[in-house]
Amino acid sequence: MPKFPYREEGNPPILRPTVDIQLNLDPNGEWVTRALIDSGSPLTVFDRGVGEALGFQFNFHSPRGSVALLGQTRQVQFEYVDLSLPGYPGNSWKARVAFITDRTFQMPFQGILGAEGFLNKFVVTFHAYENFFLVEHPDDWERSR
Repeated sequence: MPKFPYREEGNPPILRPTVDIQLNLDPNGEWVTRALIDSGSPLTVFDRGVGEALGFQFNFHSPRGSVALLGQTRQVQFEYVDLSLPGYPGNSWKARVAFITDRTFQMPFQGILGAEGFLNKFVVTFHAYENFFLVEHPDDWERSR
């Protein structure tokens, strides 16, 4: 079971539960970035820069939608990508991910790992008092109870 430290993010720095996440899209390649684990987010969301790094064309041929994020409604494009946690071998999964279409939108990390696409795949235990969190497969979590 991987144990991850809370990391300082933003300015001024705040301890947050972030992880490195790898996105893969054949044949375009892969991209590794930081993402916040957010138990209040219904979706997994990445900024436009991640989508561009993977070679997505932001057009009206892909499914579109909107998300409420940081107090505003933001337009997104949905794509399926393979996700994995570097340093957690053998763990890769396909997920529907929302990519923000606005070029000007930025946050201190490039992604938010929400219910669909991440929290529906893992059991995450937050231990903010000691500044760490655990990420486990549901089967491993059940066996440890």
